[in-house]
Amino acid sequence: MTNLKISERLMQPQVYHYISCLGRADYRNVNCSMTYTERCYELMDALFALLERIKPISAHGVKSVWLCARRGTIESFSKHFGSYEELLEEECIKNYAQYEEYWHDMFPDELEWYQLDAVEDKNSGYRAVYLQHEHVLEQEGDTRKSAYTHDISEFLEWLIESVRNCIAALETGTYNETVENTLPARHRTGTILRKHLWEAFPQGREQYFENLTQEEADEFVACAVADKALLKAKLPSVTANDFFSYCAIGYAANQYDGTDKTPRDQYFKHADGRDEGLGEIDPDSSEAFSAWYHDRTRSGGHPWEVCRGGNSTHVDLHVVYSGDGYYLHVAGSSTWRSVEAIKFFLALHRAGLPVVIHQAEMLKSRLLGEEKIGIVPQGVFPCYCQSRFPGEEVEAFINLQRDDVEKLLPHCVWQPLTKTELY
Repeated sequence: MTNLKISERLMQPQVYHYISCLGRADYRNVNCSMTYTERCYELMDALFALLERIKPISAHGVKSVWLCARRGTIESFSKHFGSYEELLEEECIKNYAQYEEYWHDMFPDELEWYQLDAVEDKNSGYRAVYLQHEHVLEQEGDTRKSAYTHDISEFLEWLIESVRNCIAALETGTYNETVENTLPARHRTGTILRKHLWEAFPQGREQYFENLTQEEADEFVACAVADKALLKAKLPSVTANDFFSYCAIGYAANQYDGTDKTPRDQYFKHADGRDEGLGEIDPDSSEAFSAWYHDRTRSGGHPWEVCRGGNSTHVDLHVVYSGDGYYLHVAGSSTWRSVEAIKFFLALHRAGLPVVIHQAEMLKSRLLGEEKIGIVPQGVFPCYCQSRFPGEEVEAFINLQRDDVEKLLPHCVWQPLTKTELY
């Protein structure tokens, strides 16, 4: 529990409802016409007037406080999730015990925490509010009315009362201490070593090493480099067919389908496909490859994406010209594609080719279980969160699940919480 005074205006099911509905509004979409009643705009004015007392936590003027809501009674749950009678009739449940179980599964904690982040640009009249990392409110300029408006006054009244309670706690000097001592771990940011994650969930280690032997892991730790300066020699020239053959070496190491095909055909079977014309040049001419490589007018393709995937889930094999020759550069650090990248690198290295691999030291630490994994708060999608870990090399991210806290908490290293202050 917390010493912070809790608003009784809304319970968790109602807050969940507003976050869910307002979070889907897609405010920045040009077709969005989310406007509110005049009373709501008056309440928004009152909310931002209150927030004037709080110092921003960033150079962009973001104000941030933690709000709380109680779980409430099962009656408050039924208003948005269906009554017992309705769910029984729809055969979603069989008895009242299952209905209560559904309620507690949805809202397991007596008290839930919500991070409110708000920003205002008075010059343009722009305002935005995020709650639990969802964009729930926006006001742009003087626009206040339209043919269709939304009455979210009870939500705004809850926000106002909750922020007022935070300000009262800040005035007495108890707010930051209360947050520090009672904020649940799933709302915090920190790191945990991969080995501790694997100790808690050994099946994760088994899955990761399913296609990588211990001998291969040891070999990679011993020989992998990311710095081209550590290469003993470069390739004096490269042709398109050379590049395709390098790809085929990696495909074979990963036991890809189609190894009976020509290296060129293997490339076009497994690569991204947007080759920027690489497949159209003279395949055996180093001059043609050099002209294509140095042609700055070509763009928009992914010729080096040799194992296609998403933005962060593919494997690249770059040919890099460094003035005194060419070398190969493997990249693929996402957790579930990194084994392919490692095997790609090892196969090229064994073939005597000059090759480096992106983030070699991080990948070594991953194999040894020493990699830092970022823990990001509930509501933050665990991807592309590098900016949350300044000064640290963190490439993999998780949300700390409620059932995992007891296993993982002793090994978590938390970032200090940002202190909230009044003017």
